[in-house]
Amino acid sequence: MQSPGLLVGLLWVALAGCSASATGRGAAASKLPDGGAIAATEVVAPPIVQVRSFAGSSEVAVLAWEREEALIGLRTSVSRTGELIGGRRFGDHELYMTPDYARDMGGFRTATAADGQLLLSTGGHRDTHACYYGNECSPMVTTGVRIPDALLRARGDSLVVTFLPGARQPWTISLRGELIAAYLARVDSVVGEARR
Repeated sequence: MQSPGLLVGLLWVALAGCSASATGRGAAASKLPDGGAIAATEVVAPPIVQVRSFAGSSEVAVLAWEREEALIGLRTSVSRTGELIGGRRFGDHELYMTPDYARDMGGFRTATAADGQLLLSTGGHRDTHACYYGNECSPMVTTGVRIPDALLRARGDSLVVTFLPGARQPWTISLRGELIAAYLARVDSVVGEARR
C-alpha cells in the first residue's frame, strides 16, 4: 500500500504539469537520443491582429502587436479601393510605440532598418478607437517610423529596426516573424476584400 504523502506528491506533480500545458505558457523540453536534454523553449502566444472598419469611413485600419507587449506594434490603413494609404515613398506600414517607451529607451532622431535603409518618422498619432474592440487595447497615443511594404515582406525571421538618438547609445526593436506574417496576412485579406 502506498503512503498518503506519496499519493499527494504524485497528484501535485500531475496537477502542476496540467496547469503549465493548459495555459500555453509552459516550457517545452525534449530528450536527445543519448539521454541529454534539449534546452527548454517558451511557448509564445499568437499575436493580436485587429481590423478596424467603420461604416462611412474612407479607410480600414489594421493593427498587430504581441499579446504581452501592446506598447509596440504594426499599423497601416487601407483605402476602400484596396490601396495602402502610406504610399511607397513614405512607407506603407508604421512600426509604432508609445511616446513614453521611446523616451525611456533614449528617444530617437532617426531610425534605420537592418540593411541601413533610413526610415522616416511618423510623428505623433492619436487612436480614438484604441479600446473599441474589447479588452485588447492598443496605445491611445503613439509615435514611430514608416516601413516600406517591400522591406517588411523581405524581413526573413524577424525585422530589426535601430533607433539613433542624438547623444545616447542606439537601441533596437525586433519584430518577430510570426507577428509580421500574421499582420501581413490580415493586410492582404483586407486589400483583397476591398478590390472585389
